[in-house]
Amino acid sequence: MPLLRHGDLEAGLAPACGGAFTHLRWKGQELLRPLAGEPGALPEGPRHSAGYVLAPYSNRIAEAAFPWQGETLRLRRNFGDHPHSLHGFAWQRPWACRDAGQQHATLVLSHSGDADWPWRCLIYQEVRLGPGTLSLSLGLVNRDTRAMPAGLGWHPYFHRTPEVRLGFAAEALWLNDDRQLPRRRVPPPEAWDFRRARRLGWPGLDHCYAGWSRRALIHWPEYRLRLHLAASEGLDHLVLFTPEGRDFFALEPVSHANAALNHDAPRAQGVRVLVPGESLTCHLQLTLEEDHG
Repeated sequence: MPLLRHGDLEAGLAPACGGAFTHLRWKGQELLRPLAGEPGALPEGPRHSAGYVLAPYSNRIAEAAFPWQGETLRLRRNFGDHPHSLHGFAWQRPWACRDAGQQHATLVLSHSGDADWPWRCLIYQEVRLGPGTLSLSLGLVNRDTRAMPAGLGWHPYFHRTPEVRLGFAAEALWLNDDRQLPRRRVPPPEAWDFRRARRLGWPGLDHCYAGWSRRALIHWPEYRLRLHLAASEGLDHLVLFTPEGRDFFALEPVSHANAALNHDAPRAQGVRVLVPGESLTCHLQLTLEEDHG
């Protein structure tokens, strides 16, 4: 498993465990929820990791089916007895480490098409540490002979402390129905509005924000540390997951809205369509700033 270090920053990767992160530490302090023990058997290991990629789609596909080119395409339900398919297939497959050094690694996953995703494709992630920075690049290449819908994102589990604060701006939020599928787009309610950085608390969110600024701040007062998150163009949606009583929260920059493939206009919700040979790429950078105030 690659272990990357640059100064006081350290990151671990587990290619065989869905290409997931095992940890991210600054001066020994956990910034992401660390993977407990060994990665374990797939597909459960990545769910207990520090974070993983979302590809070739993010979040849910309702009832594991969506309309495509005049037909209904049905996928395997990949989350136990959950009625929807979740987060693509990349998090449930072993990746290969193509290149690794002290401060960088490249992971790749070649997919030949199956019940999880019928198109042949290649997914790669590049991880690089710099002075107080973690830089990520994620790519998806259509290797099939047919056009393919596409989406990308990251699913990091940030360490939750009692006083952790969160800030980001967004135009709207999708309210969910009782199946955890988006039903109505509204301005963010006051309790779920983070335009001004505020204590996270326990808002009970598992929702997708639209039109966010692609910039976010996480502040751990206990560590006197701020994390600035910057996402590339195209990652225009943000999922915030704040499970009650847990020691983490997920802040997920993604390219399309939840259940976008079930929407009447999926492209308007961020879904890309890749012709054979075409690729989709995105980038994410985490920058640390010590709080000396």
